[in-house]
Amino acid sequence: MKSITLATMPLDERHTGVNIATWLEEVVTKFNISVDNIKAVVHDNGSNVVAALKLLAEKHKWVSVRCTGHTLQLVVNNSLKETTISKALGAARTLVEHFRRSELANTKLKEKQQQMNTPEHKLIQDVTTRWNSTYFMLERLLEQRWPITATLSDPEVTPRGKHYFDLKPDQWSLLEELTQGLQPFQCATEFLSGQEYATLSCLPQLAKGLQRSVQQSLNFETTPGKAFLAKASKELTERWGEISTFCKEKDNIVLLSAALDPRFRKLKFMPAEQRIEVQSTVEVLAIKAGKALWKPTEEGQLQCHSVTAPRKGEESVLENLLQSDTDSLSEEEESHEEQKIQVVRKEVQMYFSESQIAKQEDPLGWWKENEGRFPNLSKLARSFLCIPATSTPAERIFSAAGNICSQKRASLSREHVDMLTFLHFNSALI
Repeated sequence: MKSITLATMPLDERHTGVNIATWLEEVVTKFNISVDNIKAVVHDNGSNVVAALKLLAEKHKWVSVRCTGHTLQLVVNNSLKETTISKALGAARTLVEHFRRSELANTKLKEKQQQMNTPEHKLIQDVTTRWNSTYFMLERLLEQRWPITATLSDPEVTPRGKHYFDLKPDQWSLLEELTQGLQPFQCATEFLSGQEYATLSCLPQLAKGLQRSVQQSLNFETTPGKAFLAKASKELTERWGEISTFCKEKDNIVLLSAALDPRFRKLKFMPAEQRIEVQSTVEVLAIKAGKALWKPTEEGQLQCHSVTAPRKGEESVLENLLQSDTDSLSEEEESHEEQKIQVVRKEVQMYFSESQIAKQEDPLGWWKENEGRFPNLSKLARSFLCIPATSTPAERIFSAAGNICSQKRASLSREHVDMLTFLHFNSALI
C-alpha cells in the first residue's frame, strides 16, 4: 500500500463544483494518468466537493466515496449537543484552561502527582473542530482526577469561596461515561485514518461493531449518558444504516471492497440472499477484467468482433435480428472463450468457499501470496482495496505545507511550494 502526493495547487478562483472538477482533471492530465485507471475519489461532505464528484461520476464513471472520518465527526458532535453534556464539557475546558494559565496551580499539580504516584502528564486542551481531542481531554482529566482535586483544595491555589473550578461529583461520573462511550469511536477513527493498509473494506464490519458497542453500553447510570448513547445510535443508523445493503442500481464499492478482502469475504454482516448478489457482481467484474486481458490488440484496446453482414433476401433482416454478438466467432473460438469464462467462475467460487483469514493479517499480502491461484480476482482486489476510507492523507498535507510556507520563506513561488511539498511526501519513493 503506497500513498503519493501528486500536486498542491493554488486555487485563486471560486471553489465551485465545476472548478474543482476541472482542477482534478488538470492534475490527471499533467501526470498523464488515464481516467480509466482511476477507481474512486475520496472526499469530505462539502457541498461544492460533492457537486464536483457528481460531474466527474457522470463524465468519467469515477466513484464518489465520502470520508468516513468526517462522518464520524458529525455523529459524535451531534451526540454531544445535549445540554447537560455541553455544560459538563464546558466546565472541563475551564478547568484545563485554569491549570494551563496558572503557573502556581501547575506546579502544585506536579507535586500532587509525585505524592500520589500518578503519571506526570500535562492536561490536554481540546479543539472544538476535532471531537477526538475532547476524548483525549476527558481521558487525561480522569487519569489526573485526584491530583487535580487535591490541588484545587489547597488554600494556596484556590482561595476560600472560589472552588468553582472543581467539577461536581455528577459531572465526574458523566465524564467517565462519556469517555467510555467515545472510546470505540476514537479507535475506529484512528484505524480508518491509516494509509499503509486497507481500510475501506473494513467499514461495514466497523459500522456494525460501533452500533453493537453503543448497545452494550446501555448500562450507563446518568440520564445524559443514556441520552448520548441513544443519539449516537440514531446518528449511526441514519448515516450508515444501509451500508450493508446491496443495490445493483447504486455504486456498492464499499461492499465489493469487503467481498474482495479475505478477512471479510463471507460477508457475515449481510443477509444470505444479498451475499449471493454481491458474489455474482464480483463474478461479473472478474469476467470483464479477464476479457480485457484475453483480447488485447497492439494498441492495448479490446478487440471487437464485428457481426457478419446479413445475406440478401427476405429472411436477411430476421436473421440479423436473431444473430448474437458471438455468431461471427468460429466454434473453436467460442468454445475457447467459454472455457475461460468457466475458469473465472470456478476461481470466484473457490475464493468465496474458503475460510476467512484472521483479522490482523494483511489482505494485500494474502493476495500477493495467492495471486497464482486467483489471477483474475487478484487484479480486481488490488483496484478495490487501495481505496482509503478517509481523506486524512490529503488533510495531512496542510500541516506539511504550513511548515514549508512559513513567514521566513514568504518569497517562495507557488511552483516551488508545489515541488517542495511533492519532494517532502514522495522522497522515500524516488
